[in-house]
Amino acid sequence: MILEIITSFLFGFILVSLLDFILFIGLKINYFNTYNIGEYFNVIFIDNQNIFLIIALSLLFGYLMLYSKLSKFFDTFYIILLILFASTLYKPVGKYVGEQIFREKNKIFEVSGTKFRGDILYKGRNYYYIKRDEIKKAIRLSKKEVKIVK
Repeated sequence: MILEIITSFLFGFILVSLLDFILFIGLKINYFNTYNIGEYFNVIFIDNQNIFLIIALSLLFGYLMLYSKLSKFFDTFYIILLILFASTLYKPVGKYVGEQIFREKNKIFEVSGTKFRGDILYKGRNYYYIKRDEIKKAIRLSKKEVKIVK
């Protein structure tokens, strides 16, 4: 029983990590690079992981693929998931998924008494990346100097 749990977790971890990695490669190429968000891939990847979700999915995927009576069905399901996650490598899909995950629309910011409206493209460790309609590239502002009013 313990060996099955360990094997399920390790096999599932490989499967879940592959999906996760492909998703974030697509987001980096087609969302972060599109808006010139200057964060390293490793920082984006690590900062946006939920370890409890990864552990649970690893156990679930591993068990369903190795020990379930319906493992052939789950093999097919995994291939479909792999194709869906790989679709983020296609620019319109990757950009759309990135916007759904990270973008916060219509916020009001205050910097040194000046207020302006924009969208948060990404909240990094030390910076906000903000998009304003009249500016094509993302603006990088330190979290220490900007205040989100609304």
